[in-house]
Amino acid sequence: MTIQAAELTLTTEAIPSDDFSEDLFFGGIKKFMGKTPSADLWKIEAKDLETLQILPGLNVRIDDEGLKAHIRQLADSMKVGGYKMSKPIEVAILDRNGELGAYITDGHCRIAAVKLAISEGAEIKQISCVTLPSKGMDIKDLTVGLIRSNSGKDLTPYEKAIACKRLFNYGMSEAEIAEKTGITPEYVGLLLEAISAPLSIVAMIQAGEVALNTAVETMRKYGPKAVEMLKAGLVASKAAGKKSVTASFLPGASLAKHVKRQAEPLYDAAKAVSSDPAFSQLGAETQALIKDLLKTIADKEAASQKKAASQVQAETEGQDPAAE
Repeated sequence: MTIQAAELTLTTEAIPSDDFSEDLFFGGIKKFMGKTPSADLWKIEAKDLETLQILPGLNVRIDDEGLKAHIRQLADSMKVGGYKMSKPIEVAILDRNGELGAYITDGHCRIAAVKLAISEGAEIKQISCVTLPSKGMDIKDLTVGLIRSNSGKDLTPYEKAIACKRLFNYGMSEAEIAEKTGITPEYVGLLLEAISAPLSIVAMIQAGEVALNTAVETMRKYGPKAVEMLKAGLVASKAAGKKSVTASFLPGASLAKHVKRQAEPLYDAAKAVSSDPAFSQLGAETQALIKDLLKTIADKEAASQKKAASQVQAETEGQDPAAE
């Protein structure tokens, strides 16, 4: 399936799975590097770039025009200034099918840019790498690293959602995910909700046409009609010179704003109607609707007054007599 949003075309195949469940076995760094001198910075000749492998499905970046443009920009920069050895590629030494290999955990864009730049004539002789420790690491650490250790282009909100959903699948609670990733618990909750967004909304999030929190709130409120509501809101926002849709541009938002402003007169009108001698002549359902509405408001007001009275009493009882 393919969806067009602004200048971005997104397909379902371009979105990484939120269920990465390969069993990983971390191998020995010294055994893999052999006679290569052990150092924090590992230098790899350009001719040996294929030594660095891609672990299929690990990277959470969505393969869209924005990603391609980023890699293009990096490659153009490298063609002019070369590869910055101070920006090493991060790898994990993994044992897959009985063979040790260096698999990229941070730097997927940079390695793609290096290869692109070299293919276009850049004279890059070496690149730098650092290896993750082989002890004490697991798939959860690698996934957290996709968010926290990312040293290049920031992940988009939906890409973070993919990473958080994987952590959730690994048995981590929302609070644990928040603590490990540095994301607030509230936003983690939004990210986990966003993962179920239809492709049209994902495309809008990726294109920057809607903020993730606005998308989630619209999905909560309108369900299957969320796509229609957001697209209509985007048309209205662009007509007003905005680049993205906000709640204020959604259909019906203007009416809701006016109703809110007129809430007190509407409440007074409902009380007047309920007190009118002709009220009993209204239909039973209409009477019940008005009565229930007024009762709900009255109950909430009584609860607020009771709470306020309790607070005043508590403050009074705790007051220092000498202060009176």
